[in-house]
Amino acid sequence: MGHMTARLKFLLALTLTLALATALTPTANAAKGMEIAVQDDAVLFAGLYSSPPVALDLSQQLFVSRIKVTVVWSYVVGRTTAKKKKAPKHIKYNWSGYDNLINASRARGIKLQLALAGPAPAWATTNHKVGRRSPKAAPYKAFAKAAALHFKGRVDRYSVWNEPNHRGWIEPTKTAPKVYRALYVAGYSAIKKADHHAKVFIGETSPFSLGRKSKNAVAPLAFLRAVTCANKRYKRARKCGTLKTDGYAHHPYDFDHKPTYKYPGKDNVTLGTLSRLTSALSKLRKAKLLTTPSGGVPYVYLTEYGYFASGKRRVAEAKRAKYLVQGFTIGQKNPRVKEMLQFLLIKPSSKYRAFDTSLASAGGKPGTAFKKLAAWAAKAAKAGRIAVPG
Repeated sequence: MGHMTARLKFLLALTLTLALATALTPTANAAKGMEIAVQDDAVLFAGLYSSPPVALDLSQQLFVSRIKVTVVWSYVVGRTTAKKKKAPKHIKYNWSGYDNLINASRARGIKLQLALAGPAPAWATTNHKVGRRSPKAAPYKAFAKAAALHFKGRVDRYSVWNEPNHRGWIEPTKTAPKVYRALYVAGYSAIKKADHHAKVFIGETSPFSLGRKSKNAVAPLAFLRAVTCANKRYKRARKCGTLKTDGYAHHPYDFDHKPTYKYPGKDNVTLGTLSRLTSALSKLRKAKLLTTPSGGVPYVYLTEYGYFASGKRRVAEAKRAKYLVQGFTIGQKNPRVKEMLQFLLIKPSSKYRAFDTSLASAGGKPGTAFKKLAAWAAKAAKAGRIAVPG
């Protein structure tokens, strides 16, 4: 479980570096055209230990249709501004790095999707410090609106926050569901109003709780029920409105087992227990607690996945290659899954090595896992089982 914390440290270290520098019943062919995606903000956005063109070249070899990148709220408002305890009347956002990535990706037929996440500026937290302490919905709505207006016509897919069921992104976990619901409602309405063609995803949840006594993470399905006002039987527990979403984003990691492993805990969701999530979404739709805009069951977008290439949980390269191909095949064959994302392409430098699920060297030399996944993607694309980037 320590590697979820390591991953959090990796992302927060990157953030610091930046600051310093439809239908209810699934259709038989729903799995056709599943998108392959990647995320590697440190390289594709920041160019920290390799260049964006190197990662983009690798992305093309994997038939990547989407690049996901986190838009860090406290970064885009500026380091000095983020520390203000009172919201400025006029906020100047720095979108330049995202604009550059959009242009570079679009030239290769790859679309971006943005996760609008924290850490939040000091004026948007309850302790008035830049961070994750109960981020406020009203200022988040302004942030989401500004993003959607700026990227209108160039970005068509957004997620509200990142891993809200982990205290590294929203704390305390006890009130996180209520806080996240408010953030989601605010973000969804702001983005849709600014760009009604854009899709907005709920979730971006981490895969499992970290033990009964731990306050670090809530199991994703327990968190989802709390967000949607459902009881354990997925019935309405209290009076609250129906949430609408264009998709449910989830991170189905299981670092220690093969993709088919049935991870224990009925509210935990890894790739091998994905049916728990799809079943929950169907029940929530039936209870009219969470639906698509057309009244259907939300499709699933697996927006982070991978196995460790180094560290204590390192998986031997041949086995890692086998597991990745198996994992992406499981995702592609599931009629409720629309996207699956490999988290990290380039091996991190020593400063960020605590979380290394990379597939290639800094110079772009692919490892065995990359080669096997690329071969699978080429075969799947030729057979029409995955989307081909435009």
